[in-house]
Amino acid sequence: MNAHDLVLVGSLAERCPALLPVLQEHLDDYDGLLPHVFIADVTRWLADRYATDPTDEQVACGLDVLEAAFAVGHSDDRELIAASFLENLPRGDERGHGLRDAIGPALRDHVARFG
Repeated sequence: MNAHDLVLVGSLAERCPALLPVLQEHLDDYDGLLPHVFIADVTRWLADRYATDPTDEQVACGLDVLEAAFAVGHSDDRELIAASFLENLPRGDERGHGLRDAIGPALRDHVARFG
């Protein structure tokens, strides 16, 4: 873990307050922050909420934060998001697979280039 990981997680929690219980559960379960595990938790949370309501403002919020961090953030942010968010996006007939179509242009470009 590094300072950039903490800033990204803090930005997600601050800008998307519905993520606070997810963060708290993660901290309780792991006795601290494991950034890659937490971002994978966020991916599942976003996919589940998207499957329930594709217009959910908290989904849009989370995607906006991740898009901005990926587009203009530190290389550590991009690595964390690529490895733990993009690689965990639901595929095919998995619940919330439409989330793939909702990601922003920088994230979409990365998926198109690297799968």
